[in-house]
Amino acid sequence: MALKLFNTMGKKLQEFVPLQEGFCGFYGCGPTVYNYAHIGNLRAYVFLDTLDRTLTFLGYKKKHVMNITDIGHLTGDADDGEDKMLKTAKERQQSVLDIAKFYTDAFFNDIDRLNILRPDVVCKATDHVPEMIELIKKIEENGHTYMAGGNLYYDVSTYPDYGKLANLNLDDLQAGAGKRKVVVVDQNKRNPQDFVLWFTKSKFEEQALVWDSPWGKGYPGWHIECSAMSMKYLGKHFDIHTGGIDHVPVHHTNEIAQSEGSFSAEDRAAGPWVNYWLHNAFLVIEGATKMSKSAGNFLTLQSLVDKGYDPLDYRYFLLGAHYRSPANFSWNSMDSAKNSRASLVKRAAKVYEAAGGKEAGALGEKSAFCKRP
Repeated sequence: MALKLFNTMGKKLQEFVPLQEGFCGFYGCGPTVYNYAHIGNLRAYVFLDTLDRTLTFLGYKKKHVMNITDIGHLTGDADDGEDKMLKTAKERQQSVLDIAKFYTDAFFNDIDRLNILRPDVVCKATDHVPEMIELIKKIEENGHTYMAGGNLYYDVSTYPDYGKLANLNLDDLQAGAGKRKVVVVDQNKRNPQDFVLWFTKSKFEEQALVWDSPWGKGYPGWHIECSAMSMKYLGKHFDIHTGGIDHVPVHHTNEIAQSEGSFSAEDRAAGPWVNYWLHNAFLVIEGATKMSKSAGNFLTLQSLVDKGYDPLDYRYFLLGAHYRSPANFSWNSMDSAKNSRASLVKRAAKVYEAAGGKEAGALGEKSAFCKRP
């Protein structure tokens, strides 16, 4: 059976042809562990799990890699604001590593309750700083960087295909910036879209975790971690990269630029860094706004449990909408999902009984809507 995927790169449905026959390597952007995952965040992982299970069902061997961001992610995705981890650590008067462990454990507790398969590889950013430094060295050797204000920046003007994922035109972006009022965030940048690969001069005081590097003691930018860790575990070229649609214009656009900016001529001839880009849409509240921590309008999975819903009711609700379309959350829709799942479980129980507890037992173990035995 042929698998077709909607590729954000090119915005079209394509037949999936893996780099290695019978095997799929894919990378899914994981959480920044500074707070509980809200139910909008969790939509991405239900989608990832659906992809994982589909690949297995179709007979592919696979390697699913997910990062845990525990350093370098500022409150603004474009290098502005505070470090999210440090902000929470200060508020709770705990260490950054303690905060990271607490919310990482909480995240995987939610994942387990949603019957989501764990990734084959889970990699923490703080464990892979040496790989990030080595990747930045290659980017620098290829002429894509500059130092300014003590930080090492990626110069997007040196990468001709910058913005191809999001259909951004760099010349239009530069021209538009000159025609409208712009809030200057970082005066060290040559171009507004340039981004930091390595910080040595923080935008806030007393960064908690720093490492020695060729550019001085400091810490990595957010974007570089996904490039470094995906390449370590999947190679310079792999099949699928996933994430939320909010990652398209900045995070994933920058990932492509820096990853392919590290390539040799031979690497470039071998093809793109990633062949298929898959992105899920937002969860919205009553059709109005997306759920977000910064807006303060988020619900956790435990919030649903406290209202009497099973976590798998929420999973069932999510699969009622196409992953590329907004999912409209309401309590009425959750009630409907709860009732529909209960009906499905009853029908499965009848199959179990009719099969003498054998075939249906296997069905129960495989079903994403049944509790693990």
